[in-house]
Amino acid sequence: MARFALLLAVALVATAGSACAAAEGEPRVWSPLSALYDGGLSFAQDPEPGSATAVPSEAPPAGGAPGRASSKKALLYSLLLPGMGELSMGAKGRAAGFLVGEGLIWSNFIYWKVAGHLRKDDYIEQAMLNAGVGVTKESDDYWRIVGQFERSSGSGPGSYEEDIRSEARDLYPGDPAAQDAFVAAKLPTGNRAWDWSSSDLQSSYTNTRENSKRAFNRAQYSFAAAIFNRVVSVIDVQLLRRKAAKETRSGWARPDTRVYADTDADGYGRVVLERRF
Repeated sequence: MARFALLLAVALVATAGSACAAAEGEPRVWSPLSALYDGGLSFAQDPEPGSATAVPSEAPPAGGAPGRASSKKALLYSLLLPGMGELSMGAKGRAAGFLVGEGLIWSNFIYWKVAGHLRKDDYIEQAMLNAGVGVTKESDDYWRIVGQFERSSGSGPGSYEEDIRSEARDLYPGDPAAQDAFVAAKLPTGNRAWDWSSSDLQSSYTNTRENSKRAFNRAQYSFAAAIFNRVVSVIDVQLLRRKAAKETRSGWARPDTRVYADTDADGYGRVVLERRF
């Protein structure tokens, strides 16, 4: 309080001096306040004679509303394409990491998809050449059975027909007609029938088919990796948003007190005490 009273007294004295100077036609600038605060006050000479205007030494930072709006959009960008959210917020290094990761994920998907189809074509060709299969468009269950049984018809071990008849006997005990009908409906015939020329070729077919399935499964893992990449990118953008908001708040968190004054051509003046929180 005593300091502020002293400032106010100095200001009043300076106002009176400015009024006298205006009467004599000799304008003055308030140097005493600036000297008292050791540069705490900043005055700029007005272009018009006889007036001085204070220029605050530090302009308040611009509002953070536009930045917050763009950072909210960054979350959507990260969901669409990981790395774009970071890029929109100026974090180019982080953006590059997510973009490269996304490219690797989909490159992996394409690679294993192509590998799966190539191996599928391979085992189908093996079945046609070594087991007499005459079809190329069948269900995955059909191709599984081709590799599981040595031949499609006949009796004895390794026969698919024998396996069907055993199932029919369990379903229709004591009804041979129903059993025969069941076998006729399930048994592959014509160009869908097969008979492997050797067990080694049958094993090779089975291994190729398993490799094809494994490749397709690995391709599916890419979807999980893509989802994970987006989740991490969204979290990263959220961290960037909080960091930016914290930096914006820290600019206002330090209290600052400034006193400045101005005068007009008639010699009247005012003292302003400003405290920013």
